[in-house]
Amino acid sequence: MIGTYRTNHQNVLAVSGGGWALPGTASSQKVQSYFLCDIMGMLDYTAINVTPVDLTYGVENLKQVALRNELQFVSANLVNKTTNEPVFDPYVVVNVKGIRVAFTGVMEEGEPLASTTTEGDDLEVLDPVAAVATLVPELRTKAEVVVVFSHLGQRKTQQLVDEVKGIDIAVSGKDGFVNYKPTEVGTDSTGKSLVLEAGQQGKYIGALTFVVSEYGKILRYNHEVHQLDKNVKDDSLVALKVFALKEALKEERKREAVESVVGGTPNPAADAKVSHEKFLGGQMCARCHQAEFESWKASPHASSLTTLEAKAMDQSADCLKCHVTGYAKPTGYPTTAKELGSVSCEECHGQGTLHGDKTFVARPDSKSCTVCHDQKNSPHFEYKKYWAKIAHGPTAVGMAH
Repeated sequence: MIGTYRTNHQNVLAVSGGGWALPGTASSQKVQSYFLCDIMGMLDYTAINVTPVDLTYGVENLKQVALRNELQFVSANLVNKTTNEPVFDPYVVVNVKGIRVAFTGVMEEGEPLASTTTEGDDLEVLDPVAAVATLVPELRTKAEVVVVFSHLGQRKTQQLVDEVKGIDIAVSGKDGFVNYKPTEVGTDSTGKSLVLEAGQQGKYIGALTFVVSEYGKILRYNHEVHQLDKNVKDDSLVALKVFALKEALKEERKREAVESVVGGTPNPAADAKVSHEKFLGGQMCARCHQAEFESWKASPHASSLTTLEAKAMDQSADCLKCHVTGYAKPTGYPTTAKELGSVSCEECHGQGTLHGDKTFVARPDSKSCTVCHDQKNSPHFEYKKYWAKIAHGPTAVGMAH
């Protein structure tokens, strides 16, 4: 997508509002996170905002990765407690054919930093509004266009732009909204600022094209948001790198996943309170419910983990909890990954050993679906439409499942 824009347009700058790192401290997650940095370097990103999750593996590690990939990370309100000095450059100015564009960024004050290193103890996040208000006058002397990355959420970003005059464009993040049409803040007399947001988890890419006068005024603009779905062809070089990453991490992810379930220090008191019910796997269900099992095998639920593997997201806890059966539960995925690496019978009906018990769910209803098919993950979810894709059983037609 970025390559297409660069082919069809001049002066394309790729930027990120931050939050690209995977949450979690496992070694495989670290490798995946910094792999994204490598890709951003390969795609020649101009500026990247720093957010709490991006600091998970420490400031110095992030700086080394940035140096290796020639990436420019910015943060106007992250400082060292001891020295009160900025941890990263507060801003960067890029000259694009005579038009100077300044990029700066902020995160929310008081938000816990994700750093797992001792460096995190000496970091402080200052008031973002005050930080931007202090910086903008300086930026206006150095650039015709001022862009602020705001990891504050949509509402607070609009308040920031309204309060601090001199911001031309604000790229909002944190709450995952998709702004197909930029929000204009201000008036014609005081000047208008644009607030943009293009979702989360790499599902969308926003493209803003604008024409600037010699005095720095944005004369006109065009904004598009593209969903990165199956209709967008993979870049061949990036696809090869992703394939290599997936192969390199496959065994590591399995090892870590098993350890997360079966590892740890035994606690007899706690174990006494744990249910002794078990997941048995869909093959056990098939012994008596063969027709239903065959119908399930042809449904999207049967290949739910495969879709994650194709995106190298099969170690993301946020994804796995809805793409496998019994994730991170005793006897659940990945203790028997082959059997439970899908959304199989027990994910909706209950553990196999509960069969015949009053707590076993013989006929799940729509509430079972919306645990995963919520507004965030399935914004277009319609129960009848989705049920038709997985309908099974002799009473499937017209049944409240």
